[in-house]
Amino acid sequence: MLKNLVLGIALITSVASAGIVASIASAQVQEKQNTAKSLFTRQPCDNLPEMLKAVAQYKEEALFIGEGLTFQAPTGNPLRGGMMFFVNQDTGTWTMLQLYGDGVACMVMNGREFTPYTGPKMNVMKPEL
Repeated sequence: MLKNLVLGIALITSVASAGIVASIASAQVQEKQNTAKSLFTRQPCDNLPEMLKAVAQYKEEALFIGEGLTFQAPTGNPLRGGMMFFVNQDTGTWTMLQLYGDGVACMVMNGREFTPYTGPKMNVMKPEL
């Protein structure tokens, strides 16, 4: 009797495990197919001089700037703006600010362990799959 109970539990466990493995495999396939992401984020914003004071606390200096587009949620309408990337190359801290035409700047992201990329050249025209 105990032997049959143990065999039944083992059978149920193996069927459940197979289902979990199949779900993981299915999710991995779907992840490769559905890579587009729409994100809603919360960013600290203030006028540019105030945001630059926050950057200055970490002794970060401008590394590069650029112009680009951000897309509003949920409409997808584009907003033209600028971007500034600051880094403290001694400590490795970095900050990326997004600039808007009305003088508002928002912190898109900040972090640590900034290091220049020294890996192989990435072919962005023909990405590896």
